[in-house]
Amino acid sequence: MPELPEVETMVRGLRPAMTGNVVKRLQIFDAHLLQGCTAQGIEHRGRGARVVSVGRRGKWVVITLDDDRGIIVIQPRMTGAFWLVPPERPDHVRLEFEMDGSGDRVWFCDTRRLGKISLYDSLADAEGAFARSHGPDATEIGRDDLAARLKTTTRAIKPVLMDQKVLAGIGNIYADESLFQARIHPEVQAHRLNIGEVTRLHNAIHRVLAEAIAAEGSSFDAGYRTVLGLEGGFLNQNAMYGRGNLPCPECGTSIVKTRIAGLLGRPTHFCPNCQPRRRLSVKT
Repeated sequence: MPELPEVETMVRGLRPAMTGNVVKRLQIFDAHLLQGCTAQGIEHRGRGARVVSVGRRGKWVVITLDDDRGIIVIQPRMTGAFWLVPPERPDHVRLEFEMDGSGDRVWFCDTRRLGKISLYDSLADAEGAFARSHGPDATEIGRDDLAARLKTTTRAIKPVLMDQKVLAGIGNIYADESLFQARIHPEVQAHRLNIGEVTRLHNAIHRVLAEAIAAEGSSFDAGYRTVLGLEGGFLNQNAMYGRGNLPCPECGTSIVKTRIAGLLGRPTHFCPNCQPRRRLSVKT
């Protein structure tokens, strides 16, 4: 947490404040988060540069600077978030931009200091770093590519969906919801899904992520807020996550909250009626 919808919400919130404006001041407050660069180096490269674009790759925020100043990549990871209003915990500020033109200040906060801040010389270098550790973006992966990736592993489908090397951006909340909408049990082996099931799953992933982005993500604790300090609204409308023992919205069966192998203790929610564990047919 944050997952793809939360990072996309961050990016959409940052664009009006940063894109086309010059970085008047850039200050690193915690060098612990820096990866492959120094505070002096990133401050020097950023100061006076115009922001060409603010984008997203998986769960990465990608800030492109003009005049070959480089690419700043920020990974929020578990507890990172951006603020355009004074943050609730100023002692957790790790990086600050002051923008000329818009006059906005952008704070990056990280409670547990798990995020990463990197500087790349070019977009190609940043893309290369992403490709070495990530699969395709979950909002862009095609059905056939997804099917080919699932065919190669005997692991349960839920941890596969959350493996960033398979596809980038899906975490616990959206894996539960996508599997429910696709009517697939979370412990079914990925390689045993037939093409019809993969099609349903592919469609569900795209639909769930679009719905979550429209709701500005999910806030189940104080760890995620939008850039204006507001809670994301997806958990007010989702069917599975956080609803253990409540009735399934489709059939009324009690939702199961459990833990499955490969997820480091994170909870899994599913409906045993809508997502039966069964012997699947041979792939077609």
